[in-house]
Order: sequence, then structure tokens, then C-alpha cells
Amino acid sequence: MNTGIHLARCTSVQKRARVHITGIVQGVGFRPFIYRLAIEHSLQGYVLNLGDAGVRVIVEGEERKIQNFIHEIKRKPPSISRIETLHTEWMEASGNFDGFKIRKSSTGRSKNAAPEIPPDIAICQECITDLFDPKSRWYLYPFTSCAACGPRFSTITNLPYDRPNTTMDDFPLCDSCNTGYTDPLDRRYHAQTTACERCGPSYRLFDNAGELVDKEKPVASAATMLEKGMIVALHGISGTHLATMTTDHDPIRELRRRKRRSSRPFAVMFRDIETVKLQFELTDMELGFLTSWRRPIVLLSIGKNDVSPVIPHSSLKEIAPGLDTIGVMLPYAPVHHLLFEYLEEPALIMTSANPSGLPMYIEPERIVSELSHITDFSLIHDRRIHQRADDSVIKPLTESRAVFIRRSRGYVPEPIEIIGPWAHLTGTAVGPEEKVTGAVLKAGNVYLTQYIGDTDRLETVDFLSDALTHIRNLVDVPNPGFVACDLNPQFLTTEMAEELNKRHDVPLVRVQHHHAHLAGLIAEHGLPYDSRIVCITVDGYGYSPTGDAWGGEILLGDYEQYQRVGGLTHNILPGGDLSARYAVRSLLGIAGEDLNLSQMMKLSDGYNVAPATRASKDTIAVMQESIHKGINTVNTTSAGRFLDAVSLVLGICGENSYDGECPMRLEAIARDTGLRLQPTFVDSEDGMNLDTKNLLLQVIHTTESGASRQGLAFAVLHTLGTGLARRACDVAEEYGLTHIGLSGGVALNKIITRGFIDHVHNRELTALIHERVPPGDGGISLGQIAVGVRAMV
Repeated sequence: MNTGIHLARCTSVQKRARVHITGIVQGVGFRPFIYRLAIEHSLQGYVLNLGDAGVRVIVEGEERKIQNFIHEIKRKPPSISRIETLHTEWMEASGNFDGFKIRKSSTGRSKNAAPEIPPDIAICQECITDLFDPKSRWYLYPFTSCAACGPRFSTITNLPYDRPNTTMDDFPLCDSCNTGYTDPLDRRYHAQTTACERCGPSYRLFDNAGELVDKEKPVASAATMLEKGMIVALHGISGTHLATMTTDHDPIRELRRRKRRSSRPFAVMFRDIETVKLQFELTDMELGFLTSWRRPIVLLSIGKNDVSPVIPHSSLKEIAPGLDTIGVMLPYAPVHHLLFEYLEEPALIMTSANPSGLPMYIEPERIVSELSHITDFSLIHDRRIHQRADDSVIKPLTESRAVFIRRSRGYVPEPIEIIGPWAHLTGTAVGPEEKVTGAVLKAGNVYLTQYIGDTDRLETVDFLSDALTHIRNLVDVPNPGFVACDLNPQFLTTEMAEELNKRHDVPLVRVQHHHAHLAGLIAEHGLPYDSRIVCITVDGYGYSPTGDAWGGEILLGDYEQYQRVGGLTHNILPGGDLSARYAVRSLLGIAGEDLNLSQMMKLSDGYNVAPATRASKDTIAVMQESIHKGINTVNTTSAGRFLDAVSLVLGICGENSYDGECPMRLEAIARDTGLRLQPTFVDSEDGMNLDTKNLLLQVIHTTESGASRQGLAFAVLHTLGTGLARRACDVAEEYGLTHIGLSGGVALNKIITRGFIDHVHNRELTALIHERVPPGDGGISLGQIAVGVRAMV
């Protein structure tokens, strides 16, 4: 009792507290939140944004009230914020403050700070209400936003996050908007992207000849064109989509024809979550992703809904040919909600507006002129997009676990902490060649860029360079530090790294592709920096230390070193890069010696194989000679190429018109019928390898005995996952390790990954899969940084 009285007396003493908060605390309504909380607790002082993206709060008042104030900051911060650290320093009160103020942001930066820059945020419900309220100043205004929503990363040019450091600096506020912008109790207080019809950006509608069609009601006019089955380029928050209707398959076919995209799946934007539920059965996890403020594309199972589906089955087949999932997202920008208000369509195709292999167009002139052969109309705005960012894509694996296919809008540039003694280091990673992201290291945090794409074109390399420069500028890393790249000397990203190495006189670290996969898993799971794991790395291609093509490895390693201890058997495939496109080449290279000519002809003929490469007798003879003489061949362990061959043998797909098409179609058809195959292993100099020839021959012979394609597809995928897991667990137990990882693009296959997880858990070991970066090449840059920092200390 006496102790309680003593505490009560102590807490009534006037004190000052200096509070430093880091995390996602700029651009998310944090200062107004602090202001209202301070007023509520009768405190005096100020709050300001720091140049390194943190927030400083100085408060004076009764100690008890300050303690309650700090407790409330931790307990109920703005929903889209994230507090990483909150440090409080106590001192005597000065009595110099008159009320509580929001001060002008500081531009000073700490060399050891790891700023967190807010991603782009989907429109909030309050702004949607304004959008459709005839009494609101933002009625039908397609750029409305507030302190809790709207573009962030795509519009920020520098820190701190204030309007002069965004592309909205081009639009001075009108008196009405300025009143809200300067009122701490207003929802739009210091909302840096706020504007209205009188002072903000606007849309215009152009035809494909570049003629202005409508500037009065351009969004409504665009909706009318979409209802007529037209293709419209939609200039958005962080990029541009090509949109068309989904209830008629003809516009979808026309979009494919114009874009020369024969079978790559399109994403679909539904008008609202209720409409999504009419078409799909959602898990709680899928519902959470779809309705989150990040608004990613989520792959949803099509299922067998034959009762009045929202999108007709004829359209579904055109949207995702041969697949059992559709990429679904919800509206995240005001203009999306407006389009659906004017439309009767339940959903729209929304695919990136870029020619194959090039970055998405974001400049108004280029959208209209360069896409005129694809679009009928273009809905264009005049707000500059400083950094383009494609939609993020997420694939559910189970009811509670999902992986990134693409990590971009809504997630970038949130950092990933990498544990270890390198807070003083800075570094840059340029990724591999395909599905690239870059990365920047500062203060023990890794900032991945948005999705860049395939860097076999100079335009995409320039995009990567610009994205890395922008991240370095935001986090105040003027020098790239060490530079990490792939081992492959022919990648343009390798050339870029070598040029940075020479220009800035910084260390260059060359990282083997699959070592980067392994290191990335250790990093994103926050394991101790000297952790050693066994990692299965399965993908299409990775340049090995000897120059061969790896793609099915079991590695034992840490950040510093690695060794191959098993994987898939080596195969000699004919045709070099052509083997990655045409599955008949993989079939011949893996099992050709055990098949006679008539078997090869039967297996390879007519399964979506281009006529020019159909396996005629002469074609087979040429490929066999190529293999025997070692002319234009590739020595590979690729899991991707093995799955291509299986897809062909089962009559599912014989040509990858886009990366991974054959394996994706194989996964789509797979059903568990109880059929199982038996993996065999071959001992070799580089470990115990799962025999892919034997497994493929089992598939061929079982097919000939009349087994279902669906059951065989599942069996081979399950066998691949469990077989590799079995060998990896054996190695882990041999070396006394507990963590088994799975990485690489093939890890996106849910049957392989589930088989892996189940086997590892049954062995009472810990299964690691990617959760914060893609398992494919989009996560390589994180691993390159991890290997790079270890090389520096």
C-alpha cells in the first residue's frame, strides 16, 4: 500500500520525455495521431518528421500522463503504420512549451539510421465515401487521398516525406485544400498527395491516333468504351494497365492477338469482395490479402463452380489457358472505383501495359503513341509517376501459407533486417538476369527495389539502375558500397556491376546463383549470421562454378561458403537455349537413349510443339547427333527442364511460350489419386542425386499402362518434393543441422512444396520456405547482399 502511494506521488511530477520512433511512421498519418494523443493527455511539446524517416516527439507534462501517452502510441498506432523501435529518454521539464505543435520536418539524416519509406497504399474507406458523396469536394474526383491512403513510394522524390519532395509539388494547393492540409484535426492534415478538382491532377481520354476524345468526363467515357469491348490503357498510381471486359471472351482474344501474348495468364480486377466471393471460395488468408491496404494480386483456384459464375467459363479459359488459378485483385485507386461505378461489368482484365521484355510505360506520350497498336483508347493523367511499380503477386500454398511470385507495389521498399555485425556496411546487389530486383544495404537493413523484370534489354537495365539510384538516394547511401552480382559473365547485370566497381572503386562480389538462394533464406528468416543450413534449390537455370547449368541442387552452406551434396542427375540437352522453350529437347536429353524412334515420335508429336520443331525423324536424328558430339548442348540439372519433359510426355504442354508454362500446366492438371512413384538415387562426385531419367521412364511406362494423367502429374511432383527432401534431411542429420530450406522458381509449385514441408516435419526438422521475398529470381538480390556482407567482414 505504501509503495502505491509513493508511485502516485512520483508520477504527478512534471517531466520531459524525448521519444524517437522508427519504422513506417512517415506518410501514414503518424504526426496527426501523435498530435491528437498529446492533446488528449494534456501534454505540451512538439512532433516532427526526421530526414531519415523517423519521428521525434518531445512532450512535457505529468509523468503519469506521459507514460499513458507512450503506452497509447504502442497500443493503437495508425493501422498502416509499423513501429520498429520506440526509444524514450527522460529529463526534467523546462516549462518552455505553449501547447503542442507539429513542427516543420528536419532534413538531417543519421548515417546509422535505417529509414522506412511507406509503400503505395490503397484508397481508404473514408475516401471512398467522399468519392461518392455528392456533397463532398472530392465527389467523383479520381485522385482523392488522405493521410492514411494514396500513392507514396511511386511519388516520393526524396526524404523527409513532405509535399515538396513528391511529384505532387507540381500542383499547388487551393485555399480549401490548404485549410485541411494545415489543420491537425483534419483527416487530410499533411496528406502530401491531397488535392481536389480545382487544384490537382486530372484525366483525359485519347484515342489511339493521339486525338483528345474527352476531358470533361473522361473516366465515364472510358467506361463506355470498355462496355463496348474496347481495349483501354489506364494510367494509374504507379503504372499503367491494359483493361478490357471479362464477360465476353472476344475482347480477351483480341487483346492476346494485339499483344502477341498467346497464353500467358491475365490478371483480373473484380469490382468488390462480394463479387469475388460469388466466383471463388476464399480462405481467411486469401480474404486477408485481397482486402489489405497493400492490394496484391492473389492467385485463386477456379474450382468447379458451374452455377452462374460471375465470369463465364469461356472467358476463364481465355484469361488463364490451361491453368487452374486466376490472378485476382480488388480496386486500389479512386479511378478503379469510378470505372466500376459507371460499368455493369463485374470484373476487368488488368494487365501491365508494356511490350514484351520492356518496362511498363508511365509517360503519357509513350502510353498513347507506343501502345497505339494495342489500345483503342488511353485514359491518361498528368501526375508524374516518379517510380513505376508493377502489382505484387501472391500464391497461396496452403490455407495458412503463401509465397510471393512478385514483390512490388504495396510492399516496396519495406526493408528486411539482416542479422550480423555489419551495421557499418553499405552495399548494392544487381540481381541475376530474369525477374530481377536490385537491393541496397544500409545499417543492417536490405531494401529491395520494385520488380524490374528481365534484364536482357538495355531499357530494363536502365530501369534497374534508376531504381537502385532512387533507393540509395532515399536511404542516404551516395556510394554503392560493395557491389554483388551473379557469376554469369554474360548477364548485363554483371556488366553493370563491373562498371559500378570501376567507377566507384568499390569491392565486387560475384555470387553463385543458388548460393544466393540459400543465403536469402537464412537472411529473411532472421537466423544468426553464421547459421549453416541444407537448402534445396530448384529452378530453370543458374550458372554453376564450372559454367554448367544448375537447376536442381542440394547445397550445404552458409553466407560464406557452400558445397553441392546432392540434387538431380546431370543431363545433356540439345539446342542450348532452345531446350528451355521446347520440351521435346528435354525429353530427348533426359531419356532419349532409352526410347526407340517410334516411342520418341509418339511422345513428342502434336503436343503444342511448334511445327518447325516437331520431332520428325530428321529432327530427332539431328538432336541425337548434337548430344553425342557435344555440339550446341547444355549440361544441366534443371528441375524446370525435367518438368517440361514430364508435361510433354503426359500430353499437357510441349512449348514454354512464357517462362514456366509447361510446369504450371502440369501443376494445374495434377490431382491426388493415391498413385505414387518410387525415387531412385545415383551416387556421384557431387553427392547423391535423384535419378531424373529413371523417374521420367516411370512416368512413360505408367502412362502406357493406362494411369490417369491427373494422378501421374501429382505423383511426379510429389515424388520430386519428397525425394529431394529425403536426401536433404539425410545430409542435415549427418552434419547435425536442423534447418532445411527450399528455394528457386520451382518452389512456387504447391505440390512440390507441400511434399517438402510434410517430409521435413515428419523427420522432426525445421522447414524453411520463402515468406518475405519470392523463392524465384526476384529474391536473389537479398541473397547476394547476404553473401556480400560476409565477404566484407
